[in-house]
Amino acid sequence: DTPTCPTLISPSNFQIWKLWIMAKLRREKVLGVALGTDTCLVTSLSIPATAEEAQKWMEWNERAHGIIQDSISDALLLKTEMHTTTKDLFDALLSIYQAPSLASAFYIFQQLFNSAWSG
Repeated sequence: DTPTCPTLISPSNFQIWKLWIMAKLRREKVLGVALGTDTCLVTSLSIPATAEEAQKWMEWNERAHGIIQDSISDALLLKTEMHTTTKDLFDALLSIYQAPSLASAFYIFQQLFNSAWSG
């Protein structure tokens, strides 16, 4: 039995989600696909991939992509549907939540403001 990864729904749970999803991808041996360290050799001009290697990478990519998609909200799923590789999807989620952006700063401020007035 492995613990369930939380669903990424907002900036407020991004850091814990990131730790959980990276652990899950590592357990499934596909973290390198999300981080871009395990790349498809088909795109490399110096080392042509065999059909078997390309197929293996495509299976890893599909598995990792599905794991991430299963752990994000429906709204995020719709927002990121155009990202077909795991690395692109993971990078898109990082760009939305990782860097302190004006949107996430506003969201955090709003949450703090709401909690201050409710109690």
